[in-house]
Amino acid sequence: MSIKSLLCLLAGLLATPVLAQGWQTLPPPVIDDSPLLTSPMRGFYGWHGGIMPMPRSPTEGYQRFAWADLEPREGVYDFSKIDEVLAHMPAGSRLAFGILMMDTCCSSHDGDDVPPYLMRQMPKGFRIKADPGNYGHVDTVYVPDWNSPYLLERWQKLFAALGKRFDGDPRIAWIDLRGYGNWGEGHLAGANAYHGTQFPYDDPAVNLHSAEPGTLASRFALVDAVVDAFPHTQKIAMTDDKAVLVHALKRSPLIGMRRDSWGANMFGESLLGDLTGANRDLALARWQTAPFIVESYGWDKVFEAGLDGIVKQVEDYHISDIGNGNFNVKQWSDLPPEKQNALLRSGDRAGYRYVPVSIRYRRTAACPLELELGWRNDGVAPAYEPWRARLRLLSADIHEGMADLPKIMPGETITSDACLGDVLSGVYILQAQVIDPKGSGRTMALPLKGGDKADLYTLGTFTLP
Repeated sequence: MSIKSLLCLLAGLLATPVLAQGWQTLPPPVIDDSPLLTSPMRGFYGWHGGIMPMPRSPTEGYQRFAWADLEPREGVYDFSKIDEVLAHMPAGSRLAFGILMMDTCCSSHDGDDVPPYLMRQMPKGFRIKADPGNYGHVDTVYVPDWNSPYLLERWQKLFAALGKRFDGDPRIAWIDLRGYGNWGEGHLAGANAYHGTQFPYDDPAVNLHSAEPGTLASRFALVDAVVDAFPHTQKIAMTDDKAVLVHALKRSPLIGMRRDSWGANMFGESLLGDLTGANRDLALARWQTAPFIVESYGWDKVFEAGLDGIVKQVEDYHISDIGNGNFNVKQWSDLPPEKQNALLRSGDRAGYRYVPVSIRYRRTAACPLELELGWRNDGVAPAYEPWRARLRLLSADIHEGMADLPKIMPGETITSDACLGDVLSGVYILQAQVIDPKGSGRTMALPLKGGDKADLYTLGTFTLP
């Protein structure tokens, strides 16, 4: 620095003296436990029409698309169905999705959920009776040849095209690692027209050309195609196929899990299955680095674990996000109050719940106003995305500072601080808003009184000498 610049700096400091002051403490904000918080990747996500009334629309909405939706002819990709959903989402909302190859219940393609060109190249593919519970929606469903080299090649090319178009898109919340089996869930159950509900591979009258279930190599290849195509997008592994689950979790600590049987008694048992030792620990600990997403089992098992039991599943397995639907009713009022309350409690416990629990401020020679906030996570999981606290002082002027919020584990308390310059003596109102530092416009709802629709909260008033 030149002598002239140094003299100018000293002159400025002398012209605007800062009166040093020790830490001063504000009363903690008033916690409001009444509302159901709606924040990104916590609570409930939109699914099956979202029958539960929410304070505002969930940030994430979820859909499944059939392969046949996306590739009408070989190498000709049509992502207009995905584009249409994205185009109609409110600002700041995100789409989560998965791709499936068959659906015994609710196929939107008369049971042919893979493209017709692909079916013509798989002589071992066969048809099974659709789920009798679909009320005649479809009669039969096509089972692809999971081990066909052609299918595996085309699946990889499909996801290469999807990844080129959507990987890293801020409007995408996550993508499922679906593919193999019914609904892409990694199992061969759901053939409820047959004894034992399993796909009738052992019935030559149905399996005409001796097709076989997917080999481990084929199942790995289906998952790897998705992982490789979406390196910059949150990925969620299905949990029925334990070998594939472990394979996916070992690919990256940032790959989360999904279980579509929340509420059933067998939820925990079926999640872990025959996993033992390090693989069991790997699955149980995954919530520490990536989200655990669930959907209700549906049918008669929505509340099978009990009204308190479904809440306990959220707590025990550190579930972050629950599908708002598939509750075996057509509308919210069809559920009795005690069941409504159990669902609301579940959503309120799910995911993170960051709350400012202490506020201090001081003046120093180095910082005209230093603010320090203590944050505690009262939830069952951390936030897996970066967040930033925007701190605002209101008086005749508005002063703002930013404080990054690191990941806070359940029950943990951390502090974040910010330095605000050019703050003169006076009476100030302190406000805080937790924002997405990437500029998406998404904000975090806090369990505090006094917030507005933009999640801007008044934390207190103080006087600076």
